[in-house]
Amino acid sequence: MGLIRWGMVVLATLSVALIATVWFLPASLIWRLIEPNLSLDQDVRVALPRGSWRQGHMLVQFRGFPPSRVSWQADWPSFIDDSLALTQTVSLAGSGHQITGTLQLLLNQEAVLIEQLSGEVRSSDINQLAGAYGHHFSGLVTLKNGYVTISAQCVNALAGDLSWSGGPVSLNGFNGVAHYQLPPLQANLDLENCSPALNLTRDGAPLARLVLGLDGWFRAQLQPRLLILAQVPGAAQLTDPLLFEEKIL
Repeated sequence: MGLIRWGMVVLATLSVALIATVWFLPASLIWRLIEPNLSLDQDVRVALPRGSWRQGHMLVQFRGFPPSRVSWQADWPSFIDDSLALTQTVSLAGSGHQITGTLQLLLNQEAVLIEQLSGEVRSSDINQLAGAYGHHFSGLVTLKNGYVTISAQCVNALAGDLSWSGGPVSLNGFNGVAHYQLPPLQANLDLENCSPALNLTRDGAPLARLVLGLDGWFRAQLQPRLLILAQVPGAAQLTDPLLFEEKIL
């Protein structure tokens, strides 16, 4: 066997050994290695992971939102477009929410892809966050066909179909808390300057655009049609959208 062939055999053996070592490394050790390079929001709390890279779980909580158990199950590494790909099935579950998806990391790229996102979030969990601002929601939010690509600098891609079952809503405004009754609504996810955005619709007609900026500001553009659905007094006389901003992060 020639020297070059021997070199290739040794390199392949070392690669397999390295992958196998990482495969069974404790998740807590991996977390300690990568945590210093993460820019986690101060409102995010993460418990030390259990298990290994191959299979494990950890608890994550954001502010008053109920804790989520994040679980993962890794596939054996594969090659995609001449790059080593690490793929994991991930689930996020809590008292009133359950979301699953597939996470993929290509070692020659500086981005993480999460696709096949689906699940639901009950209003009981949403209100744990919204209640701090005087808002209250009802019903169930369902996500299908979710897709997101994230890099260190930006959310590079975002898509997904949302539906809300409808019901009573209470919003805290300048004149106190107002109560509305809304029918089932639909929405789709997209991006605006690296920030997550949501387009709210009813039977295909646009109702509102909601954007959560990287600066923590929540921005809403509400169409008169939405205010008419909510039976807001005087909404039928409006011709232009209403703009709304609130610092929430």
